Amino acid sequence: MAEERRILVVEDDPAIAALITDMLADADYAVDGPYATLTDGMAALAAHFPAGAVLDLSLRDSDAGLLADDLENYDIPYIFCSGLEGHPVIGAHPDAPVLTKPFGVRRLVRTLDRLVH
Repeated sequence: MAEERRILVVEDDPAIAALITDMLADADYAVDGPYATLTDGMAALAAHFPAGAVLDLSLRDSDAGLLADDLENYDIPYIFCSGLEGHPVIGAHPDAPVLTKPFGVRRLVRTLDRLVH
């Protein structure tokens, strides 16, 4: 079942990445990542098509826009988790849920459960 519930995590802040990873593991998701760069996130997507993804908007090498585009092309649901409001990527992906950091455990898992199932 865990393979069917693999979630790609792309987050460049190690503390937040650890928090997200722990929340997902506690909810019985298999975590792919965390990855800190767009490049690594794109490579992971190509290697292991996940059931869903959690993306930070602002990454070390870029923003998450291209990765969000690819996830949409493959009909893979995703959530943006970011401290940034009004980022252009959000406007380009208006249907994606946006959780503002810091966010509650139940909200992330609940939102992901709704998207993935």
